[in-house]
Amino acid sequence: MGIDRFGNPHAPNLSYARGEILRSTEDDFQKLQRAWSLIRERGPGSTYVLTGLEHSLPLAAEELEFADDEIAPALSFERLKELALDHLGGSPETDDVAVFNRLTGATMATHLTLVKPGDVVIGVSATHSHPSVVRAAEHVGARFIDTAGLGAFRDTIATERSVALVVLTRLAVTYDLLPLEAIETIVRLAHDKGALVYVDDAGGARVGPAAFGQPRTLELGVISARPVSTNTARRGHGSACSPAGRIWLVGSG
Repeated sequence: MGIDRFGNPHAPNLSYARGEILRSTEDDFQKLQRAWSLIRERGPGSTYVLTGLEHSLPLAAEELEFADDEIAPALSFERLKELALDHLGGSPETDDVAVFNRLTGATMATHLTLVKPGDVVIGVSATHSHPSVVRAAEHVGARFIDTAGLGAFRDTIATERSVALVVLTRLAVTYDLLPLEAIETIVRLAHDKGALVYVDDAGGARVGPAAFGQPRTLELGVISARPVSTNTARRGHGSACSPAGRIWLVGSG
């Protein structure tokens, strides 16, 4: 369990300490219920969401006929796959796409499929892994070890006899980016150990290539997951995953 700069212990599975007001998940939900009551009182026209997260799905009247679990994929899945693989640097000959309603769901599905109870899962990022990664590993009964940076990862994986999965976060929740050389070395060390590498690329899939000249996600030789809002998908920025020759998944945020 970590310690913040004020000496407060981090809450379990979180990268920050709880305060006296919001002491638990139950308190978080009570806060959310209070916010909902204000929205009901004032109406959606007087509500402004300033989180920076796009979770809406505005539909025009002519689009409603496509809002169906069977009709939408029948008409749009091949185009979605094409755009997603292009965005993430994949190839339709070797890679595929699976769409989830949240990136958390993609991470959980990865662990449920690839990790057994007692397996070792190592997280690596510039600072710390997202709580959804920690919780997914715990849910399947894995022993999770989180590492910050290449040096800590190298030391940790060297001491483990077997590693089932390495969860690499290119752009951490603190917005610290792993350098390309570190990513390439982490992937190589993981593969040398016989581990698959799953990338939680929620922020890095776009920021890494666009802002820092890094390769697209699937060009790193990994399993990828990255969020895409439904509005973004309609504008042509898909989300996909898998290492060469292996079908895997992505999340939708």
